[in-house]
Amino acid sequence: MKVTFLTLALVLGFNAFAQTHQLVKHDGVAHQVNFIKHENNVIHYSQPGSHEHHKISSHAVASLKDLKSAEHKTVSHKVAVSSKADYHKVQVLHHQDHAVGLKKVATFKGQLNRAKGISSAEQFEHTKRSVKYKAAAQGYPFVAINKKNNGTYEAIAYTY
Repeated sequence: MKVTFLTLALVLGFNAFAQTHQLVKHDGVAHQVNFIKHENNVIHYSQPGSHEHHKISSHAVASLKDLKSAEHKTVSHKVAVSSKADYHKVQVLHHQDHAVGLKKVATFKGQLNRAKGISSAEQFEHTKRSVKYKAAAQGYPFVAINKKNNGTYEAIAYTY
């Protein structure tokens, strides 16, 4: 019983201390939200009048504006990839939560780069670079790479 009341108090407490903000995404869409916290490249928020907890990647959010104090905070800058030469701008997402709010646009599949005398970590770095080249050639600023046990990979490209 104590645990139930404590859990209920915590859930309601988060929303009681939440502040109303305007969340502006890189695609231009603005949302009124109750900002809860920003940690590990993920923004936690709830909709006004709701207790449902939502997450969005900070890569998808351009800015947060506090509607009470008019304080404006830039969360992330938009990554512009225009050609294969911009491969160094392509960001590799390491966690599933970092892609929330981004649009999945393409999937790349292939073999992990293998060469004699190179460690598996170096082989994966070569694979990451080749995937970044492919994503940059098509103008995709984000990619998530999943290694598979059979020596292959699957990379998912994301955009705003």
